[in-house]
Amino acid sequence: MNRKHGLLFFISSCIPGCGQMHQGYMKRGMSLLMTFCGIFALAILLSAGALTVLMLPVWLYAFFDSYNLRAHLDLGTAPEDVFLFGLSDMDSRQMSALLQKRHSLVGWGLVVLGVYLFYTTAADWIADFFGQFFDTWWLRSILVYDVPRLAVTIGVIALGIWFIRGPRKAPAEDIPAFTPPSREDGQERSQEEVRQDEQQ
Repeated sequence: MNRKHGLLFFISSCIPGCGQMHQGYMKRGMSLLMTFCGIFALAILLSAGALTVLMLPVWLYAFFDSYNLRAHLDLGTAPEDVFLFGLSDMDSRQMSALLQKRHSLVGWGLVVLGVYLFYTTAADWIADFFGQFFDTWWLRSILVYDVPRLAVTIGVIALGIWFIRGPRKAPAEDIPAFTPPSREDGQERSQEEVRQDEQQ
């Protein structure tokens, strides 16, 4: 039975993830909605409006994906409702193992977030303190907006250089020496090897 392509479906498809959830694909829809909102929240947090450009491909994918799902439902070949971006493969046990392996990465992420929050609070205090004596609107702009964006820019450049350089090559002492395989017990030596031993 073909489903009607009505106005309600079109409106829900215009909102990332809602078109999928309208058709019963809750996991798929929540993945797209959280990605869309996450990019927007990150752009506000970092005061980097350029990041909002990444919202456009997410919106386009969500819009056309909702119609693609509707076509599969009409044909009876509907895919399984799973989380996108590999989240469906991560159960609680796998997530715990990942956090144990990447605990240092998570820790550094929390440290960076804490330093950022502390800096913004201290910058507001400094700007308010000097604002009592001088007209320091420019100081607040530099401390609160320009310095964090500069730090993020340097971090992005450093991360890009790190990716370009690739993984670190192992030092020569870390490479184990080649050891030829030993002769298996009971294996007879060839006549050529016996002849060489006799000549020695």
